[in-house]
Amino acid sequence: MKISVGKLSAWFAIIGTIGIFSFIPWLIYKLITNNSSYDYLLFFSIVVGLLFTVIHYILSLFVKCPKCGNLLMIKGFKKTKSDIHDNGLEVAFLWFTNKVHCMHCGIKLDNNGI
Repeated sequence: MKISVGKLSAWFAIIGTIGIFSFIPWLIYKLITNNSSYDYLLFFSIVVGLLFTVIHYILSLFVKCPKCGNLLMIKGFKKTKSDIHDNGLEVAFLWFTNKVHCMHCGIKLDNNGI
């Protein structure tokens, strides 16, 4: 089984997002009870989420469109197609559904080899 850089970057984006947004259930728990025994778990999940997000951004520098050569998960300052993906996180979530389009040139991509 070959793991592509795009698929690895997508996994890091998804896990990083879950790690960063894990503070919401913790905040609800903290408002209901006054227990501080899970504070270290919140800190750990946010640090891991930030680390995975940084790794995602580093890996996304290597994921390029085969047709136009622009980055697939980084919008940058260039104009994008308005009816295609809005940002790189959306591309990461759609990576496993094989519905990824280049946000710069608009072609549908076969993301197995990327």
